[in-house]
Amino acid sequence: MNTIYGVAPSPFVRKVLLAHAYKNIPFEIQHTFPGSEDEEFRQMSPLGKIPAYKSDTGVAFSDSSVIIAYLERMSNIKPLYPSDNDNYALALWLEEYADTKMMEATGALYFQRIIGPKFFSKEIDQERVTELTTQLIPETLNFIEGKLKDNKWILGDDITVADLSIGTNLVNLYHADFSIDKNLWPKLAAYNERFLALDMVKAQIETERNVFNSAA
Repeated sequence: MNTIYGVAPSPFVRKVLLAHAYKNIPFEIQHTFPGSEDEEFRQMSPLGKIPAYKSDTGVAFSDSSVIIAYLERMSNIKPLYPSDNDNYALALWLEEYADTKMMEATGALYFQRIIGPKFFSKEIDQERVTELTTQLIPETLNFIEGKLKDNKWILGDDITVADLSIGTNLVNLYHADFSIDKNLWPKLAAYNERFLALDMVKAQIETERNVFNSAA
């Protein structure tokens, strides 16, 4: 059985869990917190970051982008990478943008309002929240709004790795109670509603809520 090492509320673990759900690839999760000194985990993830992964063939490695690329090689069912060369490049670029620039903003708000208080007993830094909600997050939403066209998903009618990566950030905002203003970002607001309405996303959010409640 494929094993994911991490915790469901982690944005990058979430991304990998959604990829498994979308492609209907079975897995089990080994609950592991970032920075764990478990020797087996550190062999897979020397930097101590989650998710790490061990396939049913025994190969072990880490990083959400690497894991999803591996899944794609192992199963061509419901591909997450476009066959068109241009869209393939765009999917990879948008994944990179979402995992870095966008995550720096949405992940920080998610930490301030949810992860920090619930798991690390940290008080919310209101000055930082104001900076995130008025400057950094709007900047990233402006960029994504400009990339959306009239397709159902970012690069067409099928979900790609770009959707899972950007969608993971939208779940951060959902948990952090940041509403996407339909007047400022009309295409993104509609996209957000479609993404959050997916059965696999609703199930993932429910799993994460259960983890939050257990930590309360």
